[in-house]
Amino acid sequence: MDTWDPDGGESIEPDELIEMIRSTKHLDGVTLSGGDPFMQAQSAAYVAKACHDMGLSVWCYTGYTYEEIMEGKAPEGAVELLEETDVLVDGRFEIDLRSEECLYRGSTNQRLIDTKESIAKEYVCDWRQTD
Repeated sequence: MDTWDPDGGESIEPDELIEMIRSTKHLDGVTLSGGDPFMQAQSAAYVAKACHDMGLSVWCYTGYTYEEIMEGKAPEGAVELLEETDVLVDGRFEIDLRSEECLYRGSTNQRLIDTKESIAKEYVCDWRQTD
């Protein structure tokens, strides 16, 4: 069961979203989340790159796993979006695995992945909070 309507919401052009982000004060990062940014991976990658160009960090939440993205099982542009993501929260939310103790996640099957390190090392590396 999906928790969101893929035909719902409002359309916005990527450049318009980038300008909204640019005009917002006191940001240190952006989070791309649901629906699923990987369903619009090319546009999301464009926005994520612009955010990096502004010095912002980028987090993405997706129902795809890191492995599915790397194996080409996600929509076109998914690897490019992954390359512009600092932290990936992967995996579908599973109500049976719901936990309020999961940092930044809703269920225990979801992972916090350091995307840059994972790509460099060619295996999944957990993200660890440094503050």
